[in-house]
Amino acid sequence: MNDSDDPLWLNSPIKLRIFRASCYLLVLSMGIGLMWAITGSVWGALAGATAAVFCLASAQQWIPNWIEAVLRGAGAWQWRHREGVHYNFAGVSLDVYDDGHHIWLHERGLRELLALERDPAQAFKARFTGQWRETHELGLKGVGLWLNVAAVHQHLAEARERMDPKRLKLRAYLDREILQPAAKRRERGL
Repeated sequence: MNDSDDPLWLNSPIKLRIFRASCYLLVLSMGIGLMWAITGSVWGALAGATAAVFCLASAQQWIPNWIEAVLRGAGAWQWRHREGVHYNFAGVSLDVYDDGHHIWLHERGLRELLALERDPAQAFKARFTGQWRETHELGLKGVGLWLNVAAVHQHLAEARERMDPKRLKLRAYLDREILQPAAKRRERGL
């Protein structure tokens, strides 16, 4: 039995590529011929070739895949400054900033987690005496207080509601995901 008798001759990768290339050339030549017949110009034939290539690319998912890759790359480029600094607990995003000496947690996420949204800023400052900084003091943009994560960890251990399961989990999360990794980075000198 030779290749011409084989009913599965398309199983050969080389023959499959040749078959696909001939189909592509057929579509391309049909686009060129159709537009040449309609317009009678080289520019029309070029437009027909472009349209045929676009149709082939769309049918092969080349364009959607390329667009997806471009969008994924643009998203990665846009968020590169946030990479490695995003923390999330119980569906609440936590903004964390490490200045090399202390680790700071923005008040917004903590207020939401501890149900302290209505507390005035002065009450929050009193609760964490000497362990907070204004955004501009840390050289960051925006507004609000930044609290020392170690002080928040300590507060969660000493507060009246310290046995609340959500607060226990938050304290463990701060320790496991923020404080311990930062301590390890500092030990390595990074």
